[in-house]
This record gives sequence, structure tokens and C-alpha cells, in this order.
Amino acid sequence: MKNHYKLWIILSFIIVFILGGLTGILLDKHILPSKSKKSRRDRRPVEFPTLDIMAKELDLSTEQQEQIRSIFADNEESLKKLKSHIHERISSIRSQLKSEMMNVLTVEQRTKFEAMIERYLQQRKEQMEKRRDHRKTRER
Repeated sequence: MKNHYKLWIILSFIIVFILGGLTGILLDKHILPSKSKKSRRDRRPVEFPTLDIMAKELDLSTEQQEQIRSIFADNEESLKKLKSHIHERISSIRSQLKSEMMNVLTVEQRTKFEAMIERYLQQRKEQMEKRRDHRKTRER
């Protein structure tokens, strides 16, 4: 008789455990807002309106569109130089950080660190390719 009650108690605990797990999964996926999904959406930069969008929303004349197109063209080189300067500066700071960190690490840790950096760079490259492919399919 005692074994019969032990079996029912164990079976009850297993059922409660399974129901708790399923409830947690359902809450996480369907009811509770996901912070990770929000943070990914928040990281996407807000894109400046294209000339086509501005022309429609602002009801621009053909002459205004040409003037704005000219403004974009005139400033394109300045923006490219600025972007290049920013990338160079960031690269310089990253190199300095890496150099300072290498001075703290042991030889074995340095090897592992280099491998870790390579994995990270590969992951970033793959993510960028996925985004590029996703944008291409969206534009079609």
C-alpha cells in the first residue's frame, strides 16, 4: 500500500514539473514581451527618407527634386570622408585596447583570445551577409 502512494506522489511531481515547464515556455513565447526581440528592433538605425518618399510626402516639384538630388550629390563625398575617418578612429582605438589587453594575458590566454576574436569576426561577417541578403530579398 505504501508503494502505491509513493508511485502516485512521484507521478504527481512529474506531471506538475512538466506542466510548469510547458507553462514557462508558453509564457515566454506568447505572453511575456521578449527583451531580446525588442533590443534587436531598437538597434536598427532609422533610415533617412529617400528622395522618392520625400517627393511623395512633401509634394515636391520636379525642380525641387533635382535641387535636392544635387544637394545629396554635393555632400556625398563629405559623408564618405567622415565615415572613413570614423572607421579609422574606431580601428585605432580597438588596436590600442587589444594591445593593452595582450600585455595582461599569459601566452596561452593570448592564443585563446586571438581564436576568440577570429570567431567573433567570422560571426559578424556571417550576420552582415545575412542582413545584406535579407535586404536584397526585401527590395525585390
